[in-house]
Amino acid sequence: MASESTIVARPLVVQHNALVNARLDLNTTEARLFLALLAHIQRDDTSFAMCKLSVRELMDSAGSNNYDHLRRTLKGFASRTLTIEKLGPEGRPTKDRKLIVIPLLAYAEYREGEGLIEAQFNEHLRNYLLELRDNFTKAQLTELLKLKSASSYRIYWLLREYATFGKRTIKVEELKNILGLSTEYDRFNNFRVKVLDRAQLELAETDLPFTYELLKQGRVVTDIRFSFPPQGQVTLPALTAPPTAWEAALLGVGVSMVSLATVRTRLEAGDYDEGYVHFVLHQVKTQVAAGKVKKEAGAVFKALTDGYLLPAYQKAQQVAVTKSKGKLTTTQASTRKKLLSELEDAQNSLLFFQTSVLYTDETREPLIQQVNTKIAELQQQLSR
Repeated sequence: MASESTIVARPLVVQHNALVNARLDLNTTEARLFLALLAHIQRDDTSFAMCKLSVRELMDSAGSNNYDHLRRTLKGFASRTLTIEKLGPEGRPTKDRKLIVIPLLAYAEYREGEGLIEAQFNEHLRNYLLELRDNFTKAQLTELLKLKSASSYRIYWLLREYATFGKRTIKVEELKNILGLSTEYDRFNNFRVKVLDRAQLELAETDLPFTYELLKQGRVVTDIRFSFPPQGQVTLPALTAPPTAWEAALLGVGVSMVSLATVRTRLEAGDYDEGYVHFVLHQVKTQVAAGKVKKEAGAVFKALTDGYLLPAYQKAQQVAVTKSKGKLTTTQASTRKKLLSELEDAQNSLLFFQTSVLYTDETREPLIQQVNTKIAELQQQLSR
């Protein structure tokens, strides 16, 4: 154990399940600060070291270049407390399940001239973060760093705790309390859009994409049932085999391999056909071009899991059938539009194969050749 920590962050971060479920109100920048401190805890630490964190790194991560904002954030972060289940001497829950309030930090200082923040966890948190033997949850730092909102961080951890089961049901009020939102979002629809849907978009780009179902008593939503790929049970497609057209198209816009497995399950269940996948890709690309969507992969995954574009897709199919009975020129126009859409998907696939770290030089080249052949065929058909 050292008195000061400048050690590079660990790739694996761990916390006790009681801390995962604690009531803690953090904004986005504070959530990044918490994660940075968590990542500096070493496996053999017996007490909390003083951590030095780069101000520039934290600002870039939070999307802010305002030093005053960071000063105010640190002041608020230093005053945060969490309501958490009291643990016994060996780090196990007590029989009475008593809740206690603990300050998050023991020390925090912004060293302006050096561009550093010094901070240290409160020693009363040692049973929740140090020398953990059981009742803990671990996550990859690289996955957590993909998230942007504080609520998405917490929801990721809540689902990660149940990773082996692939599902978790939680009461709405309990979730709002955990997220520090008990007094916000009187209307559930606002909570759904601002918190649940946003988390679904962000987690779609991690190893923990999820869908959710609203459980009601009458007209009131009381519980949320989250579903996600159970840890260790997701069969990823073989990277050495050429992906199908829809798989390549989704990979081309950044949909993860884990998310791909979820979409495949929906296709195999007959919830929709491959045409819907290409329809979603086209619709989302249009929204991205119009500035209405920023995270293309997340928006695509949400449309494919929620199916909210299915009515529009079915209507478009009906219109296509009606038009096919009309003039030949209308049919030709429809065919050309389809070819252009396929060409766009193929070009996205080519970019993915050229840049993705999922492939070696040996496996990359055959896939690039195959896609280039497909692009040439489509271009030839368009030129006729």
